[in-house]
Amino acid sequence: MYRLSFIFAVNLIAFSFFSQTNVSGGIYQNTTWSLAGSPYIVTGSIVVFPGNTLTIQPGVEIKIDNQVNNNIYIETRGTLNCVGTDLLPIKIHTIYDTTNNAGWQGFVCTSSQGGVLNADRFQISNAYTPFSYETPLNNYQYTNCKFIHCFQAITVANAVNLTNCQFIDNEVGVYGWSYFTIQNCFFKDNTTSIYAYPTAFLLTNSNFVDNQIGVSFAANVFDSMYISDCQFLNNGLALNYPNNGTVQNCLFNDNTTAIQSAYYCEILNNELMYNELAIEACVNADIHDNQINNNIGGLRISNVTNVVESPQIYDNEICSNTIYNVDNNTNMNYSLLSNCFCGLDSSTIEIYLIDGYDDIIKGLINYTIYDSTCTSILGTVQKFQAQGAGLDPTINSTLSYTNPVSDYLKIFQETAIDQLCIYNTNGQQFFIVATSPNVFDLRVLQAGIYFVKVDQENTTTNVFKVIKL
Repeated sequence: MYRLSFIFAVNLIAFSFFSQTNVSGGIYQNTTWSLAGSPYIVTGSIVVFPGNTLTIQPGVEIKIDNQVNNNIYIETRGTLNCVGTDLLPIKIHTIYDTTNNAGWQGFVCTSSQGGVLNADRFQISNAYTPFSYETPLNNYQYTNCKFIHCFQAITVANAVNLTNCQFIDNEVGVYGWSYFTIQNCFFKDNTTSIYAYPTAFLLTNSNFVDNQIGVSFAANVFDSMYISDCQFLNNGLALNYPNNGTVQNCLFNDNTTAIQSAYYCEILNNELMYNELAIEACVNADIHDNQINNNIGGLRISNVTNVVESPQIYDNEICSNTIYNVDNNTNMNYSLLSNCFCGLDSSTIEIYLIDGYDDIIKGLINYTIYDSTCTSILGTVQKFQAQGAGLDPTINSTLSYTNPVSDYLKIFQETAIDQLCIYNTNGQQFFIVATSPNVFDLRVLQAGIYFVKVDQENTTTNVFKVIKL
């Protein structure tokens, strides 16, 4: 019995010893790292020389021995294939201090010597730059990949296309220029998840949790930005400087700042709750149909210097925010008549509106009192009658008209107006011809809020809002 046990122990030690492979140095012929030889312990830098191919099979585990040297790299001057499968991803990580984001240098592709590096469906950790290309790829395309504890996980120069990828505890998840397409991805515990100088930016069905910064735009989006159906939970700054595009159908909960510095950006149909600041609306932002509730600060209007560039804020529910529902951090007057503040009297609503009544350097705010369901109007508070900012009847003092309207809209002025262009909050247009001088039949329109555009010869275009009963 003793002899059999001894033989079994020797065989077990031998199996354990031969089930891993130590590798380092040059690769001078076609080589395969097979699942049978896994894990591969990289004890020193590796170079695949020109004309040769290193193929790493799906399911292989690569361990970087960084106990003495954290400058290890795997370079290819030939061809390196690091492509796993959905069920058998290739796993690469350091052996020691696996939370370090500079435990090794990463993969290097020296294209000037014919280097080709193909990588997908992998899990890579602890690399300063996981994949460094001497000549940037036209499109970095990754599916079902994980980047963990890396310094700068992906550096984009032309385009990146990410599907079902995870970025966990990196200094920077995705950084770079041009075209971004990111779908069904997960970002957690990163210092900055995405830092973009984009030409176009598409982000859908992705989650950002516990990051210091979720998405930050370093410059104007040249072409278009579209962010939809994402969740931003418990980030320091969830979304910074969204511009030239749309943010819709997203959930922003428990962030320090949910949306900061929205410029030339439509923000619609989002839910923002329990943030320290929900939205900062800036130049030409279009903020509508959002639920902005139970935050410390609801909506702040900032960095606007004239009425023409003022944000449009309408059809939002802005309720139960602790310090303020709206902070008018400009010296302009704003009409926010179609927003519901969930207060049944002006004294309750006034407490949570910070405007010229609280600080004379700020402009005033006009508002409407709705019932508890935010559907029926109980009254309006008009603090100013002169020109102000916002799409509502006070935007232009040269026109006077009936509002709200049940059947006929009447415009009171001497100059005849023959036709109106009316559009609803979805952008659908209606052209209404006058039934008599300056009288327009609106019975064909459903109840709701409409914007009326009046073009008159030799005058500026007037835009105002009416409520159709």
